[in-house]
Amino acid sequence: MALTNQDYLDRWEESKPTPVETPMTPEQIKATQGTRLSEDAPWQTYDLGGDNDPALAAAIEEYASRVSDAKPSNQTQEEYCRQKEAADSQVAQYQWVRPEEYANEGARIGHIMHTSVFVKKLRDAGVRCWTRPHPQAGKITLVIQRETHAPEVGCWLQNGYCPELSIMRFDDHGIPTVEKYRGWRTALLQLILKSAISQEKAEEVFGKAPVTPEFHRYNWMLQQFRSNGNRLDA
Repeated sequence: MALTNQDYLDRWEESKPTPVETPMTPEQIKATQGTRLSEDAPWQTYDLGGDNDPALAAAIEEYASRVSDAKPSNQTQEEYCRQKEAADSQVAQYQWVRPEEYANEGARIGHIMHTSVFVKKLRDAGVRCWTRPHPQAGKITLVIQRETHAPEVGCWLQNGYCPELSIMRFDDHGIPTVEKYRGWRTALLQLILKSAISQEKAEEVFGKAPVTPEFHRYNWMLQQFRSNGNRLDA
């Protein structure tokens, strides 16, 4: 015999749990439920118990005695400057680029080029290359294949519009941390150094780099590469 909708409703009503009788009053039940039914916010009624814990009260008082909003003394500021100058001098010998080289960001922007245009120019120059996703956001990986060699990573590119030269970020000691924006000539230089494209072909397709202070490092590295017989090792 098929059950009707009413039969299902009756079974549903019959299966519901039976309320358990309790001797507790509504006020007592509310007290066991913490702040869930309270009209006051939890942070207004929460008690750390500091008044009843002498050890905690003493620790809070001791900490407050060591914290001050007062302005540092001249002696403290002078010592901080001395320590910073010493740290800057110590790490200077490990710097491979310096903030003053990257100070004129406007001149480093140069000729802006989109990544897709850069890759197309490489292919037009005869470079076998393609892109694939990069694990970091805002970047893409350029894969190259030289003659009969297996495919390899040529460099990473900034995804989208790129300045001509890279713009760096520096920490408080003037040490470079990451590239704020990667320049397309930075990528091109890496491909030249890996012999994925010759300097002559690169200059034919992308043009020669300007001879300005901002392009000094780029031109200097190309000159060293040529002087070493188009090789990276000595």
